[in-house]
Amino acid sequence: MGKSKVYFTPAGATNWVESTICKAKEMFYVAELDKCIKPGDTVAVKIHIGEWNRTACLRPEFVAAIVEEVQKCGGKPFVTDTTTLTYQLFNNRFDEVNELKGAYRHGFNPNSLGCPVIIADGFIGHDDIRVEIPDGNILKETYIARALASADACINLAHAKGHSITSFGGCIKNFGIGGQSKRGKYITHLAMWGDPADAIGYPLVNKDNCAGKSCKWYKFCEDGCPEGAISFDDKGLNFDFGKCRLCYSCQVTCMFTGESAIGFRDDYFPFAQIAMADAAKGVMSLFDPGKIGYMAYVIDVAPECDCFPWAGTYIVPDVGVLASKDIVAIDTAAVDLIDAAPIMPGSRVDQLGLKPGEDKFKAVNLVTPRIQLKAAQKIGMGTMDYELVTWEPVLSPDTIGKHQPFDRPGTFYLRKLYQKYGHVTKGTGAEPFKRVKLADANWKQFA
Repeated sequence: MGKSKVYFTPAGATNWVESTICKAKEMFYVAELDKCIKPGDTVAVKIHIGEWNRTACLRPEFVAAIVEEVQKCGGKPFVTDTTTLTYQLFNNRFDEVNELKGAYRHGFNPNSLGCPVIIADGFIGHDDIRVEIPDGNILKETYIARALASADACINLAHAKGHSITSFGGCIKNFGIGGQSKRGKYITHLAMWGDPADAIGYPLVNKDNCAGKSCKWYKFCEDGCPEGAISFDDKGLNFDFGKCRLCYSCQVTCMFTGESAIGFRDDYFPFAQIAMADAAKGVMSLFDPGKIGYMAYVIDVAPECDCFPWAGTYIVPDVGVLASKDIVAIDTAAVDLIDAAPIMPGSRVDQLGLKPGEDKFKAVNLVTPRIQLKAAQKIGMGTMDYELVTWEPVLSPDTIGKHQPFDRPGTFYLRKLYQKYGHVTKGTGAEPFKRVKLADANWKQFA
């Protein structure tokens, strides 16, 4: 296949039309994502809602901007995400009630977005449909959140950032993990249930590194397993692989508290990227050709995913906004632009001594993110061969008010009110103002 076009507008603004919001709205049309939507279509705007206490997820206005354009196209949008597994001790997105609480805390609500917010896989993540993936590299089936699967069209609106398991999270991850129900997430995690021969799908357990009940975290580890696979006795840690469903709770608890008894096998990380690409293909297969558009905000690029309850120092300055109809091309462009960007002082990549042009996420998350891109390309999801088309807005009398709250400057309306009701100062006793003459004031005394 030939090169896919990825449209790009750089970050930064010096006037009205260069606002990130205005440029994102324009990119929606420059990339012809409006053609994905017919009047009356229900349109899923798939985002990552972000974890409780996460400060690097998308701001509501970035999402509302696209919702508004979907509505202008005659679409009926809803903003959506899915429940999660219990992958860390305090994640709030394990059920619908708590995920919506977190969404509202981040500002994602019908008032701010102008449309419903729906948890696509239901109250605890069981509302899904099974999808076969005959050409999957690893996965041959997955389970997709029902509300996402039921939409007529979709705008995959990603936040480009790192990911501790899959190295990078963009549009592929937004579908390949974020579009899966709980069953789908287990499958994407490579939980090889009932097949101990596939050890790659189980946590790496080193009992010799475990202090047992002497570890101050052992109750968090034991009680944090939703399947009851972990227990402790006088001899130390007991791990029942027959019960494990690979939710990551024990691994993340152990590693992120500074311990080293339960972790990941080295080969797990590249396999996880490949499985994620397969699962994303499952989501794409549910939509008619031309009914999915992809956008990515390459801003607030943290080293870890929005599923973390904290945010590390951003690894690069804000890059810009991308839009495309090719999921592989847009993620490839995002990774390339991040690699080419300057290093953010004090960030993890700065501490590692990286230079612009080097593979930043490979250095930070130990495996190159290009594995998922190559895996997705192999099964026909798109191409890594892209043409980056840079778009810059033009400031003119015709464009200055295009995405502003009024069709004319607010002073035009205020002038009418002044003419009708009188000026705020005239006749109210506020004129002349009491002050010293500026000629008698000396600002230099404060310099």
